[in-house]
Amino acid sequence: MRKTAKIMVIVLSIVLCFVVLGLLIGSNYMFKFALEPLAENELLENDNEAGTAEFGIIELSEEERWLITEGQGEVIKSHDGLDLFARFIPSKTTSDKFAILVHGYKSSSGVMAKYAKHYYDLGWNILVPDQRAHGKSQGEYIGMGCLEKKDMLGWVQVLLEKKSQAKILLHGVSMGAATVMLLSGEKNLPQNICALVSDCGYSSVNDQFTVQLKELFGLPAFPLLQTTSLLSKIRAGYFFGEGNCAKAVSKSNIPILFIHGDKDTFVPFEMLEKVYAAASCEKEKLVVPHAEHGNAMDVNPELYWTTVDNFVAKYF
Repeated sequence: MRKTAKIMVIVLSIVLCFVVLGLLIGSNYMFKFALEPLAENELLENDNEAGTAEFGIIELSEEERWLITEGQGEVIKSHDGLDLFARFIPSKTTSDKFAILVHGYKSSSGVMAKYAKHYYDLGWNILVPDQRAHGKSQGEYIGMGCLEKKDMLGWVQVLLEKKSQAKILLHGVSMGAATVMLLSGEKNLPQNICALVSDCGYSSVNDQFTVQLKELFGLPAFPLLQTTSLLSKIRAGYFFGEGNCAKAVSKSNIPILFIHGDKDTFVPFEMLEKVYAAASCEKEKLVVPHAEHGNAMDVNPELYWTTVDNFVAKYF
């Protein structure tokens, strides 16, 4: 009997070792797959669909050429010592309106050129950052908005140094939208931040990775998501749970316009309702028919910009 029990203990121990080893290997793979900027992957590939020659696309759009040609380089130090880069374009005439345009995952400032040109043509000052670990900004790991929200505060301070009475709008797409939403939940934000636009942002990092683990690999979230989150904390400095956009907007007092395409299956359309319902601030939402992930503005630019401009006009 004792011999049988010992054998069972040995077998269970071996099985446990294999399980732990498998989790370590799987977590390391997922971490590299998702959070290392140079790793080839498909986890959030939709944010890569537009870009500039500067970041691997040969053809430049007219707006991208304008952004690169007219943009004045700005560099700041992040809270953790990284050099972060952005392009600043002052308004044609003196204006206290400043727009920060925030790009998404494994993308760059170039994808925000159309958005920047729209605001510029309306008389705004424009700042378009490369998020950490993207474009010309330093960084080993992507923060999924958890780290980037602090970077955005650094860019807000840059604008306040240019004009202390600046009225600031942040407009983010996909991971950029998550960055904007997570920022909205921070305490003691400058009152100069007057409004936010969140276009197709996920409800939380955990929710988004859960969807993609199932979609890409047919895997449940538990326990791989939890062990990868721990690895992220050790290497990148944040748990996935810190990226809860729904929780953040529930604490916000900054007006937010939420936008989502009703054909978005990448960041599922249902996530719009989750963040919108959670938001405790003044809020509006725009559902763009037939739009997939990140292309609401291209699918129906008239509806998109009419809604955005009317919303923004209330606070500027």
